Amino acid sequence: MAVWTIEIVNGGAKARSYALLPAPPDVTLDGAPVAVWPAVCAPFDYVEPNEPRTTTFSEAVQALIAFPAKVEVDRVIKGPFTAPVNPLARDLVTITHMDDHGGVRDFAHDLASGAAEPGHFAIRTKADFPGGDGPEVDGVVLGMTKQIDSNEPVPAAVFTARPHVTYQIRPRPVFHLVEGRYVRGKVLDLSARGGAVIDFTGRERAKATVVHAADGGFSVSYEAI
Repeated sequence: MAVWTIEIVNGGAKARSYALLPAPPDVTLDGAPVAVWPAVCAPFDYVEPNEPRTTTFSEAVQALIAFPAKVEVDRVIKGPFTAPVNPLARDLVTITHMDDHGGVRDFAHDLASGAAEPGHFAIRTKADFPGGDGPEVDGVVLGMTKQIDSNEPVPAAVFTARPHVTYQIRPRPVFHLVEGRYVRGKVLDLSARGGAVIDFTGRERAKATVVHAADGGFSVSYEAI
């Protein structure tokens, strides 16, 4: 399993804060692309000038199921259920039970290996969805979580789910670092933000050093570890 380290170097004159988000995975439904939004999985608050902040994590991911929930930019996805999955093993998670009675949520699933497309994990929404219909009503959100700079998996990418279908999800070894203070699980629109792109493609064990210069520019360098 790949292990990666990211080192953040603030080259400015005062403290800056940052957020790390995975690039959205490739998600398809019956071969058609599905819109996916990234979520903050690791905040780095108040990084002092020339005092690097470092985090190390693996490529491991978990399937995410959240309800009632809704995918909106700047909304925080709270209290998701998770199920460990391995894209290399082509794991398929089948949601078999999903209820929300009086605010008490319940969830069950089955896991089968070798049932997703190569390099993917899959989520099958076999269970009926709780709640009502309509754009104003919260529904079910699927996606993936990662455990970066946290003791628990946190939302990393999310999309709006439909019942009785199977989604194929391929994580990407790419991450975005943006400036600002954000809480874990907050959905962001990266197209409206500058920042650094960290690409670990082809790097099984590597360290990326991200330098945020005084003029606001970002640079990324890599080394094997």
